[in-house]
Amino acid sequence: MSRVLVGDARPTTWQFEWAARTECGLVRRENQDAYGVFADLGLFLVADGLGGHRGGQVASRMAIDVVRTALASGLAENVTPVIGPGGLASTGARRLLRAFDVANASIWRAARDPERHGMGTTIVALLFDPDTDVAAVCHVGDSRMFRLRGDEITQLTEDHTMVQRWVREGRIRPEEAAISPHRHVVTHAVGTQVDVQPALHLERPRVGDVLLLTSDGIHDSVTPAEMAAVVRAPTGGLEQACQRLVDVADERGGADNATVVMVRVRECPPRTGPVA
Repeated sequence: MSRVLVGDARPTTWQFEWAARTECGLVRRENQDAYGVFADLGLFLVADGLGGHRGGQVASRMAIDVVRTALASGLAENVTPVIGPGGLASTGARRLLRAFDVANASIWRAARDPERHGMGTTIVALLFDPDTDVAAVCHVGDSRMFRLRGDEITQLTEDHTMVQRWVREGRIRPEEAAISPHRHVVTHAVGTQVDVQPALHLERPRVGDVLLLTSDGIHDSVTPAEMAAVVRAPTGGLEQACQRLVDVADERGGADNATVVMVRVRECPPRTGPVA
């Protein structure tokens, strides 16, 4: 599906075009991925469930719903802004981090059910701060966020996986990590431990930027350069681009659930804070 969110006349208006697609793939019997598009909140999410039976499916959907509900309820309205590199500041980022805490606690409690023991989920969330020109990217696990700006695509998240830790430590090269049999062993997930440690990135979007949220069923099968080429294709819009990425994942084996959300920035609020 594809939509344009048209904001009101306030100085902080954001405008987006968005599309999303999720598929089970050709091997798995159920789809444990989930996504959320809550344009009224400026919130976009992708989650990939972990755990046997229906546990992963429950965890990913619960994470999406709880984060959305926590933010919509005005969770922690009076909060200290998060200050990021270059002086970027966001109270929305602080609320998003707290919403992740609520989701983690909810899934942790639900996992006491013996049929859902050990369930959890990866998650990546994009929140456009309603009060500033800053967007917050928050993630746990190996669901990813990419930014396409002009001809350049950049990964904004770093996987919480065993192989990524080995890359940071210099034990293996990135190209070895991409084919390692351990590449899906996550070191952090929502709901698998009492406390969660999400990573946070603050971003100042520009008009024309396309932000892509993907589960590993997409980014394991499609390179960033291929993602960029699909989005930049002269025919079709974001909806067709999402479908094409899922189709490519299936053409290359469809070994996993595949989910992608794309958001194109149509209008940004006026600049706030230091120029970065």
